[in-house]
Amino acid sequence: FIPGQKSDPFAWKSMAGWAEGYYLASMKRSGQALETRLAMEDCFERDEKALICVAGDFNAGPEEMPVRIVLGREEDTGNAALAGRSLISTELSLPEDRRFTVIHSGKRQMLDHILASRGLAARLIDFEAHNNSLDDEWTDAMNDVLSLSSHHAPIVAEFDLPL
Repeated sequence: FIPGQKSDPFAWKSMAGWAEGYYLASMKRSGQALETRLAMEDCFERDEKALICVAGDFNAGPEEMPVRIVLGREEDTGNAALAGRSLISTELSLPEDRRFTVIHSGKRQMLDHILASRGLAARLIDFEAHNNSLDDEWTDAMNDVLSLSSHHAPIVAEFDLPL
């Protein structure tokens, strides 16, 4: 939110306002991801095989910085010795054409994620994205359509955990 810079939820009044808002939102998402990664590192310090799940609305796609920070993939760290601390995207178990939780201006996007440590990901039984009846958030906003449901599809992961 940049004071005085939006005329409605999807319309900016100026390019400068849009750029500042986009920058600040990106920095905040990356900062939250860093806090999450540091909390996970504390867990891994106590137990290298910790069963960790990070789930929620990242408002970022799989290749955007916030998700990459939480995932900690080997190709990003360049260090195979850290691979045990990386997380796995459970949505990868879905066919590519089903991997979306939001439709924005006709574009399907995976903005909500369930990320699991390697030990937990190995126990994944099922992953679902309930996106069959998802409306386009941008089209609804442009047409003043008030939706009673979220424009983000629910996602569900099921794990086989010991009792």
